[in-house]
Amino acid sequence: MDTGAAYTVVPRTILDAIGCLPSTKRTVVLPDGREEIWDLTYIIMALGGEEAPTPCLMGPSNGLTLLGAVTLEQFGLGVDPLHRRLIPVHAPIA
Repeated sequence: MDTGAAYTVVPRTILDAIGCLPSTKRTVVLPDGREEIWDLTYIIMALGGEEAPTPCLMGPSNGLTLLGAVTLEQFGLGVDPLHRRLIPVHAPIA
């Protein structure tokens, strides 16, 4: 997981292999500050016994898989950096 990543990222070769097609495009900012336009798709992700659709950037074929903030929020999860694990968070309504 990457606490600085807004969206989940999966290498395009993996997404292509399971039949995912791009839905739209998003401008992404790379760690060195450069901007690129990447395809975005939707996948069904399973975490902690729960399944939900989540947006997923189609990353470079040799790139990393990252669990982003949007997906974590959808599952009601946060990051405990001290113990390097996911923890449940309460969803504020107001």
